[in-house]
Amino acid sequence: MDSDRIIGAGKQAAGEVQEGVGNLIGDSRTQAQGKKNQAKGEVQNQVGQLEDYIRDQPLTAAAIAVGFGWLLGRLRII
Repeated sequence: MDSDRIIGAGKQAAGEVQEGVGNLIGDSRTQAQGKKNQAKGEVQNQVGQLEDYIRDQPLTAAAIAVGFGWLLGRLRII
């Protein structure tokens, strides 16, 4: 398991607690900060999952990356 997944899960949990405290005391700034921390944790968790997938399936991950690159080139987004 990647450290990003562990840290991300911790950030999510801390954000949930922070949002709960904000709800309890009626502080909208604390609530918003808690939601922001939850989102950051989710992103970090997803990055960790992607790293795990790339480590476990390097050829599949490379083929997907090539496919996305080709698609973006065809769409002339880059």
